[in-house]
Amino acid sequence: MTERRAAPRYMRIADALRARIRQSRRGGAERLPSEHALCRQFHVSRMTVRQALDVLRHEGLLSRQVGRGTFTSPVPADRKLRVIGSVEDMLALGDETWFMPLERRVGAAPADATAALRVAQGAPVLRVTGIRHGEDGPFQHVTAYLPEAIGRRILEADLSTTSVIGTVERELGLAVKYLEQSIEVVRCPRGIARLLAVPAAAPILRFRRTYFTSSGEPVEHAVTFHWAGRYPYTMMLFRSEGSPR
Repeated sequence: MTERRAAPRYMRIADALRARIRQSRRGGAERLPSEHALCRQFHVSRMTVRQALDVLRHEGLLSRQVGRGTFTSPVPADRKLRVIGSVEDMLALGDETWFMPLERRVGAAPADATAALRVAQGAPVLRVTGIRHGEDGPFQHVTAYLPEAIGRRILEADLSTTSVIGTVERELGLAVKYLEQSIEVVRCPRGIARLLAVPAAAPILRFRRTYFTSSGEPVEHAVTFHWAGRYPYTMMLFRSEGSPR
C-alpha cells in the first residue's frame, strides 16, 4: 500500500474497484453501485469517481448501459504478452491500450528533441504528454514532440484510443517507414512515479524513439518511461532476406 499512497486518488479508487471486480466474478455481468454510492464509500467527488470508472471502462472491465447503470464485463483469463517485431507491431500497441493526455502545448523543446526532429533550437514544436493504460493500470508516461507544422494539425485530435504517431498516420497520411530507438534503465522520476503509481526512484525502462517517413523526414520524437510489470512485451528481430545464414 505504501507505493500507492502517492498515486492520484482516482487511480487508487480504480485499483480498489478492479480488485473487487476480479475477486467477485461469477461468470456473468454484475451491476456496480451508483456513482453517488461510490462517492459516499470513497469520500470523494463525483468527478473523481467518474475518472476512476473511465479507467476501468477503457480497460474493458466495465460497460455502461443507458438507463440501467454500469456493469462488469468479461475479463480475459490470461494476460497476453505483446510481441514487437515490426513498426506495425509498435503502432498496434497504441491501438490496443488507451491514452490519457495530460498536456498539449506548442513551445520550445529540449535540445535532444530538436536535434532528433532536425529543427533549430528554440523553434516551436508540439509537446504532448500523457499516461498510457493497459488492463492492469497505467504503464507508460509518454512525452511526444512533433514539428510545429505537423503538430498543429492534430492539436485537437482525440488521442484516447490511439497513439500520437498513429493519429499522424491516419489524419495526415504520413506513413512511418522506420524508427530509431534507444533503451536504458533509469531511476523513475518522482513526478512520473506518482502518475504511474510505482515506487519513486524505482528502476524503469526509458525509451527514446524517433519515427521517420520513407523519405527520411522525422515526424515524431518520443521519450517514454515504461513500467514493464504492468505491460511486458518481447521484441523479435528478423534476418533480412538474402543475408548469409
